[in-house]
Amino acid sequence: MKKIFLVDDEIVVREGIRNCIDWESEGLVYCGDAPDGEIALPLIEKLNPDIVITDIKMPFMDGLELSRILKEKMPSIKIIILSGHDEFEFAREAMRIQINEYCLKPISSNDLLNILTKVISQIDLEKQDEKLLENLKDQASQNVSRSQIDFLKELCEGSYSTSDAINEAANHRIDIISNYYLVLILKLEDIPGDLEEWLTDDISTISFKSNLKETVYIMRSNSRNHLESQALLIKHRLIHLSNTDPDNPVVFGLGKVRSRVQGIALSFSEANEDKIFYCIVNKYHLLKSGEDVLSKKDIQHVNRKELIHFLKFGDLKNIAQFCEYYSAHLDKPRSQTSFYYYYFLIDFTITVSEYMKEHVQPPKSIIEEITVQENRISRVSELSEVLEYMNEILCIVIQNREDSNSRFYPIIQKAKEYIEEHFNEAHLSLQMIASEVNVSSSYFSHMFSQETNQTLSEYLTRVRLDKAKELLKTTNDKTYEIAHKVGYSDAHYFCKLFKKDTGMTTKEFKTKDMSLESYV
Repeated sequence: MKKIFLVDDEIVVREGIRNCIDWESEGLVYCGDAPDGEIALPLIEKLNPDIVITDIKMPFMDGLELSRILKEKMPSIKIIILSGHDEFEFAREAMRIQINEYCLKPISSNDLLNILTKVISQIDLEKQDEKLLENLKDQASQNVSRSQIDFLKELCEGSYSTSDAINEAANHRIDIISNYYLVLILKLEDIPGDLEEWLTDDISTISFKSNLKETVYIMRSNSRNHLESQALLIKHRLIHLSNTDPDNPVVFGLGKVRSRVQGIALSFSEANEDKIFYCIVNKYHLLKSGEDVLSKKDIQHVNRKELIHFLKFGDLKNIAQFCEYYSAHLDKPRSQTSFYYYYFLIDFTITVSEYMKEHVQPPKSIIEEITVQENRISRVSELSEVLEYMNEILCIVIQNREDSNSRFYPIIQKAKEYIEEHFNEAHLSLQMIASEVNVSSSYFSHMFSQETNQTLSEYLTRVRLDKAKELLKTTNDKTYEIAHKVGYSDAHYFCKLFKKDTGMTTKEFKTKDMSLESYV
């Protein structure tokens, strides 16, 4: 009998689910429940349920955080998310964590039982698969050994330089030399033999099981055109296969064709992003026919060379015009959906990120800023928001490019990174920062003001106050504790600066922020 554990902060929901099903007659055991993830975790470890049903929004530890921990510590547990929030970002994050089912409240007892039956079938199939795992690994991996699998995983993660990758491949007796590469990630309950043969036919392929249900194919060819044509055939075949059996969809991801050994990691990263997209597509049953699939060409076939050219040579003043041009195909009625926008912006962001990795050495702060912006993609629902997102990303990258052309840029950037790491130290001074970048205090002060149009003191104050605002929003720390955490030993002085900057006391700022959250 499979054991079920429930996590929900509403006692009415817990009692309703607990009492609405005759668990024993259904061959199940309701082994316990908890009001939040923090209380649930030790109970789950003790009771070892087969399935955890959890709400998303809960105090102390929400359902997504609980799911991440369970996936890491107890990966065999199946997770069903219950949410009263029909928000795309939750579905996206749930897919990233590889949640088994994502359902919206309210849910009837019959619907819940149907979902439990489906998940229990997955558990039973996995137990059967575990017995055949070694054979499946041999079949899918062409007798790839464990050490070879570890090497191929590290290769896909970009852990090797070109020379090291070639040497390691030779040591493992794997031939990776080729002109072009393409990575496919395929997640399917059972890969049919004819599909396996079809995937590897007419093209040199190295494949391995990255986990029980997921196979990675590293496809190679000396012809870019041949590899691209094969990729298109593979995509249409897999989508057709998915549409023929909606209850057992094929989840897959295809990277782009890449040259050089280092391109394997890039193509693998793209395939992962593509896989996440198709997880969501299948979840929401968005691909219903061949016509729907073909309509995606407007998004998939954007000219990325034009974007890369603009990243290299475009001006800040031309960003808005370029964004309108590059996204013009999204103005068609068939393309005006949140999912099309999401896929287009993921593609846009990957292209920008790859350009940054390959052509410049962006500081950590720039990468973090792009990541923060990327988290907004799932909330985009209007074309105007697409353009706003593109504008902000391009402004970040091109401003960084222009800044880096300054002969003082490396010094200024190093100083900013040092401030980011030490802003909480009350004794941080101009002399300390100048010493860190190895120039005199007076020269550095003049250089900083000239390059940033603000004094070092103004910049440091801005960093500290921004950190203080973040702490006020996310913690229950007292004002004097926050002052100390952001580098002010005098809480009274900190309060004066904060009031001057925001026009509010810390208490007023926190109260205002909380009142705004109540409308979200």
